[in-house]
Amino acid sequence: MKSAVSALVLAFLLTACASSNNSNGPNVAVQLAQVGSTNDVFYFRGPVNVQYQVQISNPTNQPLTLTRLDLQTIGTGAYELRANGTPMNLKVPPNATTTYLISVWGYSRGGYLASSEPVTIRGTAYFQGPNGSFVRLFNQNISQYGA
Repeated sequence: MKSAVSALVLAFLLTACASSNNSNGPNVAVQLAQVGSTNDVFYFRGPVNVQYQVQISNPTNQPLTLTRLDLQTIGTGAYELRANGTPMNLKVPPNATTTYLISVWGYSRGGYLASSEPVTIRGTAYFQGPNGSFVRLFNQNISQYGA
């Protein structure tokens, strides 16, 4: 009897998780684009400053504020980013797309071949709006050839 109840509860939980949608907050999109770096910068091993344009699309009729942005590299690439978060206070007007320039520190692996490897970034954006706060997760592949 106990195992039948446990199996039923487990089946219910799996069904609930599979049918849930990401309705936590509005459908805000976040994209990154690397700015002003060539793979020559990543040829030597050591700390590097990497700049990104963060583009935020707010399709809602309410203003939003990006309060924190966590960027983390996944796997290997031309460089690795630090895993700590960056507090922000970037305003995004309603029904608009806004672009901001940010700068983060990373560490270049160095070497001729590694300097041109693409970088995959996992981002976590924390937003605050009039109806509360929400989080957006995104992945971005960054080419070192500007494409």
